[in-house]
Amino acid sequence: MKSFRSLVVAALLVSLPALAADVHSIWSSKGLFVKDDTAGSLPVTSSNAVVSWNVTTRTAFLNFHGFAGGNEYDFELVGSPASTATAYEITGLWNVRRNGVLVCGGCTGSAYGLTAAVGGYFKFYTTGEVYGFSASVTTRKDY
Repeated sequence: MKSFRSLVVAALLVSLPALAADVHSIWSSKGLFVKDDTAGSLPVTSSNAVVSWNVTTRTAFLNFHGFAGGNEYDFELVGSPASTATAYEITGLWNVRRNGVLVCGGCTGSAYGLTAAVGGYFKFYTTGEVYGFSASVTTRKDY
């Protein structure tokens, strides 16, 4: 019981700085999967992603560029401020491109799990989980 309590306290201390900050940035060079309604869930072969947002102003930027299933994918948040922005989640309008062709323009969706530490992961899905991606956090800054 004592070791469990220590584990809970340690987890809270690690996540507390991210929750207390207003401005966050995440970088990833390790995409995990892309969800494409026409092809299912595909493992990512290479990718880069950046997320930067301010909880107070809801000003946000998110871009994912990667390759999966022989296709090139781009996910981008369009319009800022976002509908909602918390330390954990950004909800707004998104464009999704497959091989440079817009397949979902101005779609509603959410990026979540944004409190993940380095080595953890975050996800994005359009409403209805038609399109999405997941990526491991390789770098993060919270201030």
